[in-house]
Amino acid sequence: MTDKDLPKSQTEGNPETDVFDLVFRGEIVQGNSLEEVKRRVAASFNLDPAAADQLFSGTPVRLKRSVDKVTAERLLQRLNDVGAIAVIVPNSPETEPTQQDPLSLAPLGSNVTDGAEKGKAKAVFSASLDHLSLEPVGTRMVKETEVPPVKTLDLDTSKFSLE
Repeated sequence: MTDKDLPKSQTEGNPETDVFDLVFRGEIVQGNSLEEVKRRVAASFNLDPAAADQLFSGTPVRLKRSVDKVTAERLLQRLNDVGAIAVIVPNSPETEPTQQDPLSLAPLGSNVTDGAEKGKAKAVFSASLDHLSLEPVGTRMVKETEVPPVKTLDLDTSKFSLE
């Protein structure tokens, strides 16, 4: 990932004095297998398999904090070389990466079903979506029968003027 790939707010400033964090969300470069990228990350950064698995949980992790731009870019390139995607963000102690939405996308290649080894997938999200549909752009989403009637009020405005 280069400066062109980052929003301007993440690349502006003085690289001599600014400090950055390297954030990893468990994403991998397309065309790689998750298990292979985990293995390469573990080997490249001398991690045990459990620590590598924890990095790929989908929760944002600050891999490196308060480093200069050159160091952050070097680590970013090292991760990219083994097939992992991370981002460089300005260091800010009050903004920790958090999981905002309880529903989120798992990293590409993740096993999203518990119990898959036993042949039975456990339902993670059980709400029915059968009642939802997509409509073409420009379609009126509210049907005329769903709009409540507007009551016309009989008001005497003859005593008002615009002077």
